[in-house]
Amino acid sequence: MNFPAIAKKTYESLKGQIAFASISQFVIDHLKKMSSPLERANFVHNVVDDYNREVLAHPIVFNLSPCKEGCSGCCHTQVSVTEDEAELLISRIAKDVKINYAALAIQAQAGNDADEFYKLSFEERKCVFLGSNNTCQVYNDRPSVCRTNTVLGEASQCSTEDDKIEKQVIRLVRTPKADMAIMGSFLTSKDSGALANMLSARLLKNNKKSIFINRDL
Repeated sequence: MNFPAIAKKTYESLKGQIAFASISQFVIDHLKKMSSPLERANFVHNVVDDYNREVLAHPIVFNLSPCKEGCSGCCHTQVSVTEDEAELLISRIAKDVKINYAALAIQAQAGNDADEFYKLSFEERKCVFLGSNNTCQVYNDRPSVCRTNTVLGEASQCSTEDDKIEKQVIRLVRTPKADMAIMGSFLTSKDSGALANMLSARLLKNNKKSIFINRDL
């Protein structure tokens, strides 16, 4: 099982507080009643968005955060997803979204190892769901982790190009309630891991090996 680092840290520090622990339990209880992975993924995303709404509406965050649709400052980082989120993204690929399968294969070779992932070049780490204009093609269905990755400042401060990430101070907006909801989904999921790893494994499992390897890029 692979947990998102920030959400896990929040969970470990707040799970002893009933008000926050109840959020994770609320998500767990509801997910257990649902049979469809797409329904489960959408449920979690809606809960995360609801908890984020108050935080993101704060005047300081609203005016000083670049993290809105169209920003791709953090889209060269490794993102953890649940099994349900992977299935949701695969459904978008099957329906209308084109991705770079060669890039996906390269990223998947890193598995869930962040150190291996960041050994790839900046361009090789580009999220496969970014379109030609660096706009997220699955913004409404983006992973829960992407929904809470909000900063104050400039998008350039989030860049992981070269060694920039080590030289700049990133002021990450705290989203504790949304983090607890995310952890509820990961604790319920039978499988989770890095986005590329989860997607490639399921594309191969779904008898799409030839498409995955040979599709015209």
